[in-house]
This record gives sequence, structure tokens and C-alpha cells, in this order.
Amino acid sequence: MIINCECGKKKFNIDSSLIPKEGRLLKCGSCSKIWHYTPFIETKNDEELDAIINENDVKKKVHSDEAINDENFKAINEELLSEDNADDKVEEYNIKEKKENDEKQEKIKMVLVYFIVVIFSLLGLILLLDTFKSYLISVFPIITPFLDSFYETLLDFKLFLKDLIN
Repeated sequence: MIINCECGKKKFNIDSSLIPKEGRLLKCGSCSKIWHYTPFIETKNDEELDAIINENDVKKKVHSDEAINDENFKAINEELLSEDNADDKVEEYNIKEKKENDEKQEKIKMVLVYFIVVIFSLLGLILLLDTFKSYLISVFPIITPFLDSFYETLLDFKLFLKDLIN
């Protein structure tokens, strides 16, 4: 099957079994453009056209004044094979991109989990300080102004959040 790059500069000969019916992402080996290709149902005429286009591509690659010899033919075949390998590179790129996205999502989840743990720890500390306030003041009388300013700060945060919501 012949696939044209969207830039219009390159044509690729790709085995039709490599592209599922729902299509897949392809990457041009020439311009590095990535696009989603959805195949159409081929008929015998399409296969004949593909063969003709392949022959025309080979003839265009060899200068008109040069005769087609084994060396030119091998060079052209190697170039076409490298274009087929571009499809494999696109698949590798997609796999790497998916892994990177999964890793980023995992990192974001871990940050959120740590944030939630810190919030709950602070709430637990506030609850403990409030519960044992009188005992702490009797053992450490110097802590009274710190606890008072701490409670005032909490009240300020509460008022700030209420204003934000309203």
C-alpha cells in the first residue's frame, strides 16, 4: 500500500497488514510530521496502481540519463526499506510517549497523596493541641502566647476560606 505524507513530499510503501482498520499514527521520515492514517478498502485496481506508482518512484529516483543497474536498484531498495522502518520508529515513539505520560501521571498522583497526608497530619496536630491545651499550659506555661497566636491564625484562615467560597 502506498501512503502519501501530508506534506506531499514523500510516499511510503507500507505493508497493509501493519495498519489496522481503525488506523494508526504515522511519522514521515522526511519531514517528521506525525498524523493519523485510516486505510481505505483496496481493490485489485488499487494494488495495480500501487505497483505502477512503485515503478514510477523507482524511475524518478534514478536520473533519466542513467541506466538502472544493480547498484542503483540496491540503493533505492535500501532507501525504501529505511522508509518502512520509519513506521517502526513511529510505534517506538508512541510507546515512549505513553510511558512518559504514565510516569508523569504517577508523579502527580504521588504528590497529591503526600499533600493529603500532610493536610491530615496538620489537622491531627491541631486536634491534639486543642485537646491537651490545658495540660500543655500547666507543664509549659511559656507556650500560652504561641497557642493563642496559632488559634488566631487558624481563625484567620477559616475566615479567608469563607470569603473565597462566597
